[in-house]
Amino acid sequence: MTRGRCGLGHDVHRLFPDCPLVLGGVTIPAAVGFDTHSDGDVLCHALIDALAGAIADGDLGTHFPEDDPAAENARSLDFVREFSAQVARAGFDIANVDAFVVLGTVKLRPYIDEMRSNVAGALGVDIAQVSIKARSNDGLGPEGEGTACAAWASVLVYPRGG
Repeated sequence: MTRGRCGLGHDVHRLFPDCPLVLGGVTIPAAVGFDTHSDGDVLCHALIDALAGAIADGDLGTHFPEDDPAAENARSLDFVREFSAQVARAGFDIANVDAFVVLGTVKLRPYIDEMRSNVAGALGVDIAQVSIKARSNDGLGPEGEGTACAAWASVLVYPRGG
């Protein structure tokens, strides 16, 4: 019997004025964004953690350490592309991704399809295998108040040929 494996990922970053807001590889027009080592894309970071969890291979920091000069101003969507190759080398295919982003002060719905397309392309899967949702938190907590942005992702992988 072939068994799938699931992984769960989460990331959160503080938001700062006049910094770029990048989610799922999409630069979203906003007054706030991430002031981080890479582009700060919490959606991509959560996805990498989920993929790493599914194949029991560390986490984002294991593969893309914050102190690595090569990660300075890096595009997190490229990290997703790189890590999807790691998933394949481990002998797995990606069945699906389910993710959501929480940010209460910026409307993300107009960018969801582009995020899905970017993530699907980076993973080498069909867009129908990628679900991304947005939540506002109804003004509650740092995400709802717009001082932070968080993302959660879950993935299902299965052994190649299974």
